[in-house]
Parts: sequence; structure tokens; C-alpha cells
Amino acid sequence: MARTKRLELKLSQQEYDRLKAASDAKDISMAELLRDFIKTLPST
Repeated sequence: MARTKRLELKLSQQEYDRLKAASDAKDISMAELLRDFIKTLPST
């Protein structure tokens, strides 16, 4: 699937740190962690 959309968001330092720690623990990028989370959301 081609990725053609971009998303920019602002995070607090705490949110950023939590996202970074979770992605580091799984040895994946923060973007990949967010894409994996999106896959778990119910389809509309």
C-alpha cells in the first residue's frame, strides 16, 4: 500500500518520551509504532 498522506502533530515532552520509549523497546520507529496502533482501530 502506497503511503501518500502525512500527519503532523504536537506532543508534550511526556507524550514524546513515552512514544520514543515504546518504539525503542520494540526496536521500531515511532512512525511504525503509530501505524501498528492504527491497524488495531475498528474499521468504519
